[in-house]
Amino acid sequence: MDKKEKNQKLNLKIESKDIDPGALFIIRRLNNLGYKAFAVGGGIRSLVMGERSNDWDVTTEATAEEMDKVFKDFRVIPVGKRYGTVTIVINSINYQVTSFRKGEGVKSRKQLDKSSLTSGLFEDLRHRDFTINTLAWGEESGLIDYFNGLGDIRQKVIRSVEEPEERIKEDTLRMLRAVRLACELDFNIDQDTLKAIKEKSGLINKVSPERIRDELVKILISNFPKRGCKLLRQLGLLQFILPELKRCVGFYREDFCPNKDLFEYITNLLNNLPPDLALRLVALLGEVTQPISNSQTSREEVAAKILRRLKFKNSIIKKVGILVQEDWRVIDFLNPKNIRQFVSKRGEENILSVLELKRADIKIGKKIAKLKQLEKMEQKVREVLEEKPPVSLKDLAINGKDLIDLGYQEGVELGGILKELLEIVIDKPELNRREKLLEFLETGSMK
Repeated sequence: MDKKEKNQKLNLKIESKDIDPGALFIIRRLNNLGYKAFAVGGGIRSLVMGERSNDWDVTTEATAEEMDKVFKDFRVIPVGKRYGTVTIVINSINYQVTSFRKGEGVKSRKQLDKSSLTSGLFEDLRHRDFTINTLAWGEESGLIDYFNGLGDIRQKVIRSVEEPEERIKEDTLRMLRAVRLACELDFNIDQDTLKAIKEKSGLINKVSPERIRDELVKILISNFPKRGCKLLRQLGLLQFILPELKRCVGFYREDFCPNKDLFEYITNLLNNLPPDLALRLVALLGEVTQPISNSQTSREEVAAKILRRLKFKNSIIKKVGILVQEDWRVIDFLNPKNIRQFVSKRGEENILSVLELKRADIKIGKKIAKLKQLEKMEQKVREVLEEKPPVSLKDLAINGKDLIDLGYQEGVELGGILKELLEIVIDKPELNRREKLLEFLETGSMK
């Protein structure tokens, strides 16, 4: 069953057994102590769409201080407590629990007259981001839908709750979240919400880099990263989040992206890569230096600067930096020596990433002949790696102690000699034998 069919056949009979055990435990404990509590947001939306979710939030009339007491036998993380939110840890899983948001009065009392619920839940839901995230579930009430979230799921529409401008003012990250949900769910953003985001796009500068990064990551590893980048550009958000990518619009490189500007090429590349964050960041950032006139900054430096600005982890910055150094479009892995040299410089784990980048580039250009060549490269890479060739100093048949025993001094000279020997055996692995290497040290040549 594809996603479209799932959306047409919504699951409206959500039962207790469908709710995440931890979330259900929280709801029941609060209910048993007299506090109304409901599962809300993405977890319920996913259940309605026939999917599983790891995103479980609970909303309750209990205050943060009351939740501290109710769950005193569990770890309660107070991050967000000033806003009525705590994180309760159950079986090493974090559950965000939030007190009902306070509103300025119920807009449609008629809706509440049909329910035995207090206005607290209604007011809470009307201050959430999008109608598809206003679905709630209570053990007694079952599924609750005050804002036609079910209808918008059926129509595959992301629509702000009531006034888009007001929802954006409450949390400006919602502009970016709309784009992310469009990419994750393959939904469209409704016109009023699009208009409000365009008008308020500059406010994204007020959001912390960490929060922007988290949404950007989800866009990049979604099934529709190209669509996400185009929406960011269309809505005026790209110039604030990734101005380097914005400069690629209208810039042409006929040598590797004929008849397309660099922005189109990069976003096509994203769409043809597997959902691996490092790979897609390499595709996104590897060529953004091109439109900068007379740039003396390397691709690695530019990528690192952008990733640091967005507060990415050092491990990601390092991996992306390794891969953007290589001109992966032209590197030839049919030559075994090139494979050994690459593994020696960049690591065995990165060679498969280069092959994936090559594959995506070939798909964009629909180059059938190159696809066959890539298959040969993949085979050659497998063959070379199975041979376990010497590619690092620890693989050499002699080591620093051997050189010291021969009279060499510790330090720069010894390190330089070992590196020279490594270059020799990378070129000709069959020479990685103790007697051969010692012969070279004595005569300066190998026979």
